[in-house]
Amino acid sequence: MHVFEIVAVIAAIGALFVSAEVLRRRGVSADATRRYTHATGAMVAAILPAFLSLAEYVAIGLAVAAILGWTRGRGLLRSVHGVDRPTLGATFFPLGLTIAAIFSWSYPAAYALGAMTFGLADPAAATVGERIGGPRWAVWRGTKSLGGSVAFVAVTLMIGFVASLWAPLGLLAIAAIAVILGTIEGLLGFGLDNLALPPIAVLAWRSVVGD
Repeated sequence: MHVFEIVAVIAAIGALFVSAEVLRRRGVSADATRRYTHATGAMVAAILPAFLSLAEYVAIGLAVAAILGWTRGRGLLRSVHGVDRPTLGATFFPLGLTIAAIFSWSYPAAYALGAMTFGLADPAAATVGERIGGPRWAVWRGTKSLGGSVAFVAVTLMIGFVASLWAPLGLLAIAAIAVILGTIEGLLGFGLDNLALPPIAVLAWRSVVGD
C-alpha cells in the first residue's frame, strides 16, 4: 500500500476544496470556484496512475463522490454546489474519472489525455456558453449552446495537437475525437456529461494512442 502517496492525495484534495471555499467567501462566484475545482481536480487525477494502485484510486474516487453527495444534501461546500442550475455534476465528477481509470489504468497516456480533456474542455465550454452563448438547445434539465460546444471542441483539438508532439496522433484522429466528445457534451444535461465524458474520452484517446 502506498501510504504516503494516499495521504498526499487526500491532503491535496482537501486543500483544493478548502481553497475553493476561501475564494467563494472572498466573493468569487460559485460558477468560477466550481470550474476551478473541476479543472484542478481533473489535472491532479491525470497523474495519479503514477502514484496509486487502481484499487487505491477507486477507493478514493468513491469516497470523494460520497462526500460530495453528502455535502450537497446538507447544503455545504457552496463553492462547488452553490450554482443556480440543477445539477449532479459535482457528485458525478469523481465517479466519471473512477470509471475512466478502470477502463484505462494500463494505458496511462490515454488516461492522462482523457482526464485533461475532461478537466479543461468542459469548464471552457461552460464559460464560453455563459458569456457568448449563441444558438441554444434544450437538454435534460438545462440548455447547451453552440458557443460552448465550439469551445469544447477547440480545447480538445489543442490538447490533441500538443499530444501529437510526442505521440503518433494524426490530425484526422484528433479532429474526430474532438467532434465526438463535443457532441456528447452538448447532448447531456444535469451534470451527466461529468459521468459519461471521462470514460468515453479515455477510450477515444486509447484507440489512437495505445499505451
